[in-house]
Amino acid sequence: MAKTGRLGTLLRVLSSTVTGVGVLALAGAGVAAGMLWEAPESSTVQLPAVQVDASMLDLVCPPTPEVPTGEGGDIDYDEEFGTGGTEAQVSNRLVVVGRGGAAGEATAGPVGSASPETVPAHGDVRLYDSTESSALRLTAEPSGEQTALAAGAALARSDAGDLRGLAAGSCTPPAPSAWLVGGQTEPGASARLTLANPGPTPVEVTAQLWGATGALEEPVTVPVPANDSRQVLLESVSMEPRLAVQVRVDGGAVAASLQDTVLNGLVPAGTATVTPTLPPAQELQIGPVPINSSGTASVRLVNPTDEVATVALEVLGPQGSTSLAGAEDLEIDPNTVTDVSLDGIDTGYSSIAVHSDQPVTGAVLVSRTGQAGELDPDQPVVDRAWLPATGAAEHGLLPLVGLGSLVDRAALSVTNPGEDEVQLSVRPIGADGQAGEPTEVTVPAGTTVPVGDDADLDLADAAAVEITGGPVLASLTLAGHVSDGNLVGVLPLTPDADRDESVAVRLSPY
Repeated sequence: MAKTGRLGTLLRVLSSTVTGVGVLALAGAGVAAGMLWEAPESSTVQLPAVQVDASMLDLVCPPTPEVPTGEGGDIDYDEEFGTGGTEAQVSNRLVVVGRGGAAGEATAGPVGSASPETVPAHGDVRLYDSTESSALRLTAEPSGEQTALAAGAALARSDAGDLRGLAAGSCTPPAPSAWLVGGQTEPGASARLTLANPGPTPVEVTAQLWGATGALEEPVTVPVPANDSRQVLLESVSMEPRLAVQVRVDGGAVAASLQDTVLNGLVPAGTATVTPTLPPAQELQIGPVPINSSGTASVRLVNPTDEVATVALEVLGPQGSTSLAGAEDLEIDPNTVTDVSLDGIDTGYSSIAVHSDQPVTGAVLVSRTGQAGELDPDQPVVDRAWLPATGAAEHGLLPLVGLGSLVDRAALSVTNPGEDEVQLSVRPIGADGQAGEPTEVTVPAGTTVPVGDDADLDLADAAAVEITGGPVLASLTLAGHVSDGNLVGVLPLTPDADRDESVAVRLSPY
């Protein structure tokens, strides 16, 4: 029995050994086969692109400027002086231009309106004119598979009183963040911040202020109900000779604007509307701006970083680009706002290019000085206008508002900030929906070209001007003639909001 057991054990061991050798042999054969069989070559898989439908377009226009009064929590106004009671004449225009055909459906009305009006069609254009003083909202349906081509502006004119001026402001899309550069809150000045929320949910807005000596330690927090607006007088927050504001929204988007009103004693020194400028960047362009011998101009820059910003300013004028004398190596302290005079630039139209080693943003202030009056024989009246930084665009609209009523003259100019010559097509879009004859314009690299005024371009019956080509900067300078001097307003080009909405989709098991 013992011999039989030992024999069985020996046979099992031999069997296991043979089996193990067989497995190794098979494994070796598999490796050898793998070495002889070539794997297929790799190939690039093209990611599929999914086209996203064109979106609705929302534009919100700034409200009409108003004198700070005791109503609604504003500062008290002493009517004894009799300078603040003049009401402004108001003209708002929203225009939607069809893309090769009729424009899509659109509605417009005050922000929060329960029943906005359908914007009537005139040929291939939808046009909405209003004298409403509150913030207006346009909602435009896509034009075919593209976002609507639309623009708008709010205009208010006062020939006398505290609000004397031609306040012009572009209508802009609501955004979760916006920068406003302009205004002041020192004695004699008012900066009214308007926050319009066209969305269906309430939002909380945080406004961070920067001044001449630094950022305010405590930002301003403003809750804004759904489909409503709120206003804040920033002079109640801080007294600043130079002001910049960043607006941030928690849980939504708002349209932000600033009313800048200044008095020199009892004499009006201008009322203007400040609209959003570009976010801070190392390269900015602002313009074209109208430089006039009867007024001044300056660039306002804010450095919101914790580092000193070294800045150089370049003038893009009719003869090409040149450095701004005395502004080739400016230093802007961290978290401060500074003004740089543009005195010395030839009269006419020029744009300003900003080159910085730190992200900055800004705007240009232009003014027109008139004559002194009875209020103070030694102090002339002044009007002012702000123009924000914008990106160069290949297609866009300039809305024509108040021409022939509140505006006595409108002039269009364009700047080519690039390194190559560009060709433009400039054509008026009639209020009847008919496009006028285009004007072909050649703009050399680094130069600003005055295209013409309303008489040259036959704009008397136009609703807007369409610019195609570029990319360029463009602006419309508005003028009003008063017995004691001229009024001024400037509107930048509203770029085409349509974008490539296709996205690449990556296929993955995770």
